[in-house]
Amino acid sequence: MVSPAQSLRDQWKEPSDIFTVLLIIGGDIVQQALGAVSGGFLTPVAFSYGWVAYAVSALLSATGDGRLMPETPITNLRVINLKSGYCRWNRSWVLGRVFQDYEHWMPSAVRERLEEHPSQNSDEEKKVPGSLPGGRQPEVALCVAVYHWSTEGNSLARPGHDWVWWTGLLVSLIQIAISAVPFGIYGDWRVFLVTVSGTVLAYAAGALPGWRKEKWACRRGSGKDVALTLGNGTTHVVIVHGGHPDGLDLEDLAGAEVRHSGAATSNRRSISRMIESCNTTRLFIAFLAILWLVLLITSQAIESHTWYLVGVGGLGMIQNLIVAGAPRFPEMLGISIELSESSQGTPSVFAEYKVMYTLMELELGYKGFGRALLAEFFPGKLRDWEENWWALTNNEERRVILDEKKRGLQR
Repeated sequence: MVSPAQSLRDQWKEPSDIFTVLLIIGGDIVQQALGAVSGGFLTPVAFSYGWVAYAVSALLSATGDGRLMPETPITNLRVINLKSGYCRWNRSWVLGRVFQDYEHWMPSAVRERLEEHPSQNSDEEKKVPGSLPGGRQPEVALCVAVYHWSTEGNSLARPGHDWVWWTGLLVSLIQIAISAVPFGIYGDWRVFLVTVSGTVLAYAAGALPGWRKEKWACRRGSGKDVALTLGNGTTHVVIVHGGHPDGLDLEDLAGAEVRHSGAATSNRRSISRMIESCNTTRLFIAFLAILWLVLLITSQAIESHTWYLVGVGGLGMIQNLIVAGAPRFPEMLGISIELSESSQGTPSVFAEYKVMYTLMELELGYKGFGRALLAEFFPGKLRDWEENWWALTNNEERRVILDEKKRGLQR
């Protein structure tokens, strides 16, 4: 009879069935990683723990709504059409991720504007001091930055290839190299077989055309001016100025609704439409799920050199975690935008210590933009002078009144 101590030593020497157990945890991480780098033919998400769990959950989703992309990371993001004033809740993973990573990709001009302290008289409305105890300046209440679609490159609705993307290929090569060690030294090809098979299945899952169709499910060239914000009480508003002939309709994208095209005009388009159809995607997902289950059963036969397999899966899990959580620039997510400039060449960033002043400055710089956001940040009754200001049509008069209010003067 084997002693308890010997049993523990044997388990740590050659862990049995541990890889089989690990394969069925962490499926949500795999889906997040796929969502981050998918959209092209090659989606480098390494083979790791959790792929079997993801395959089963994807199959469950396929029998329902048939969606591949994960849910948006920010559920309360508002998308406002600055012409109509219409507001809708965002359901797009891409838009949610772009706004979530804003602190990471925020241009230096926006950061500098936030750090600047616009002059403000200490007696303005007797509420906001010119400085706080210790010489600290009051924080900016609202910062609005205006962006436009970039004309450089062809990165709209296409995944970018940054270091996050390249980690998938690098890790996959390292995994195959690790799995080849017991094959080359001991002639045990089982670890190599499972690793290569898992890598092929992982890349096949990311190559489904449905990823691209869902990720950027919107029309193009609409020319809409759209604002992204978390609403009243938050600091940042991101405005994307339309006008680019191939610019994405972000209001449409926020709905995250996949539309199916009409009749194809050629055999090639007909084949492409068939591959991208929901029913075909469901069949591919079901087929891949079966293959993952076969791989799971196959891995149970590995009783020696299991540490190599555990190392392969652990390395892949680290890569999946990095891809799923690493902040990205918008162009890496297919939303290629850059900060706009005014006619004077200054960055289009509006940041004041009062929300109303920020909206007024925005209105003076971009007619109609501030008014479209007014109801979102001020749903109640305005002060008399504020109502009078918004009723004016002459920007020179507006500028005089606003400057006087900033200086704390009374009209």
